[in-house]
Amino acid sequence: MRIGGLDIVIKRSKRRKTITVNIERDGSVNAVAPFDCEDETIRKELEAREYLICRHVANRKAVNKAYINRNFVNGQAFLFMGASYNLLITDKVKKSLEIIDDKFVLKESCLPKAKETFVKFYKKQGLPYLQERVSYYSKLVGREPVSIRIIELGSHWASCTSRQTINFHWKCIMAKPIIIDYLVVHELTHLKYPQHTRQFWDAVFSVMPNFKECEEWLHEYGVTLSLESESPMVRF
Repeated sequence: MRIGGLDIVIKRSKRRKTITVNIERDGSVNAVAPFDCEDETIRKELEAREYLICRHVANRKAVNKAYINRNFVNGQAFLFMGASYNLLITDKVKKSLEIIDDKFVLKESCLPKAKETFVKFYKKQGLPYLQERVSYYSKLVGREPVSIRIIELGSHWASCTSRQTINFHWKCIMAKPIIIDYLVVHELTHLKYPQHTRQFWDAVFSVMPNFKECEEWLHEYGVTLSLESESPMVRF
C-alpha cells in the first residue's frame, strides 16, 4: 500500500486489535492490522498517520548515516568518556584491556571475547565515576538513590526502579561527561517525579538549563555509543 510516497507492507494478525506501524532498521515500513480489518480502514488510518510515518522514516535515514560499524582490529577507534582511542591488539600486556598512551590496548588472547572485555572495562571504570556524579547531583536535586548499577539496558540509557535504584547502561561510559551528567540528573529527578510531567522537566531545567542540547545530542549521535552497528526498530 502506497502512502505519502512510501510503500508500506501490510501484514495481518489474528492477535492484533489495533493497527501498529513499524519502521525497520533499513527505513522500510510495514503495518500490522487485525486479521479482519478492511483495506480502506487501514488506508485511512495510515493516511491519518502519514506525517508521523514520514518523519520517523526521515529520522531513521539520518540516524543510519551516523552509524559506526566498529570491528575489533588494530587502529579501530573506540570511545571512553567522549574521547576516541585507537585499538592496539598485542600479547605483550598483562591486563585484558587498558588505556596506554592514548590507545585501547587489548590482550591478544582476549580477542575472541573482545566485546565482553570492553563491556567489563566500561562497567569497572564507569562505576566509581558515576558514583561521584550521582553524589554531586544528589545534593542539587534533593534526592539520593539507594544504589546505582551499570548493566545492559537494551534501548534505554538509564532507568529508575521503585526501590530507588538507578541503573545505567554500560554504553553511557562511552559518552562525553556532560551527557553522562544529564543522564544522572534525569534519573535522580525521577526519584522525585516518576513521570515526565511539567514539574519533572522544570526540575531538570533548574539543575541543568542546557538539558535539551544533551537530549538532542543523544537523539542524533547516541548510535555512535556502541561497540557494534546497532539500529533499533521504531514502533508506534
